[in-house]
Amino acid sequence: MEDNYLKRLWDGTNSPTDHFLELDVATFEKMQRRKANALLRKLIVPKLTGILLGIGWTVFMVMLVYLSLHYSFFSVGQLFFTVSLSIIAIITAIAVALYVKDVVTIWQIDHSASVTNTQQKLVGLQCSIIRSVRIMWLQLPFYTTWYLNADLLLHGSFLFWIVQILLSGASIWLAIWLFHSLRFGELQAGKARGFLKGYGLSSVVQAIDFIGEIERFKEQPAD
Repeated sequence: MEDNYLKRLWDGTNSPTDHFLELDVATFEKMQRRKANALLRKLIVPKLTGILLGIGWTVFMVMLVYLSLHYSFFSVGQLFFTVSLSIIAIITAIAVALYVKDVVTIWQIDHSASVTNTQQKLVGLQCSIIRSVRIMWLQLPFYTTWYLNADLLLHGSFLFWIVQILLSGASIWLAIWLFHSLRFGELQAGKARGFLKGYGLSSVVQAIDFIGEIERFKEQPAD
């Protein structure tokens, strides 16, 4: 009698082995999601800090441009000042918008129930981080031009021109190089990945690996 019951139990579609495997997959998935979410939550504070600082810096730039346009006469110096600061403000505002989008994406990932959906959001977050870094560095050359004026351009010393050309040239080269190099397709390159590590990309890459292990675990054949 006991042997027949055990045989039906093991041969049935809802055997204890099936229940154990289902429970094991669910436990593994929960553990992987928890590890991924812990990594992503670490990004929230730096992102919020960046948003606040970015908003403050943008407002400060806009105020300076406004004061320059309304309380000074048109000149070459004013042109360099207003154009440089306006571009810095615009680029910073775009970066802030991307940071806000990243925070929203992180919160959505925390409440996602689908592995596929989570993977898509993580890849989107990865692309957004890369995009924001590429855009932010485009403002670098304009920090070397905002102070230029007619007197400096016409009567600047030889030393001034050497320093100015080197400074502006290096910043332009660096901005273009980073914009070109920091792309999603270049992530395998050591330089690009190492540079982006400080912007939270490594945490997102680790989170993607944790979530990817869920699908690989499900595909493993049962012994």
